[in-house]
Parts: sequence; structure tokens; C-alpha cells
Amino acid sequence: MAGLYALWLVLRNVIGKISKFKVCAICATVVSTWVSLIVLKLIGYAINPIIIAILMGESITGFMYMLERTKNKKLLLMKPLVIFLGTLFAYIIITGV
Repeated sequence: MAGLYALWLVLRNVIGKISKFKVCAICATVVSTWVSLIVLKLIGYAINPIIIAILMGESITGFMYMLERTKNKKLLLMKPLVIFLGTLFAYIIITGV
């Protein structure tokens, strides 16, 4: 994860120069880690699904915090839906892997 974090620190600056999109290096590190672990598990490596589940939970929480920063009342109402759907998505992925 440390290597991915260093990579995302560099990439966020590059992405920021070519677009208006802001990348959170920690968020991108967590997502790219759990996606990588899923891929490794699918190709046969012994990866503990609990680690993947914890990282996916961190992503759901991060998305919730992102919604809170918008100050948009309609988006704030989506928080319970984000928790429910995020948990459902994570469960489906973890049990399928």
C-alpha cells in the first residue's frame, strides 16, 4: 500500500494539471488495493477476503464523507442508501470471490 500511495501522490498532481478532477491519494490507494487483491484472488493467489472487506468498508466510509462535504441537502439524504448499497455491493463481491 505504501508504494501505491506514493504512486497516487504523483498521479494526483498529474491528473490535477490536465483536468479539474481532484484525486484523494489515500482514497485511490485503498480502492486500488482492494481491486488488486480481488484480481489476485481471482487468478489463484491465497488472499484473505477479510482484508478485502475491511478495505471496501473504508471506501464506503470515504464516499460517505465525500457526500457530507457537498453541502447539498439532497445528496445528504442519500447517506443511508450509500451505506445500504455499499454494504450490499461489498457483500456480493466478497462472497463471490
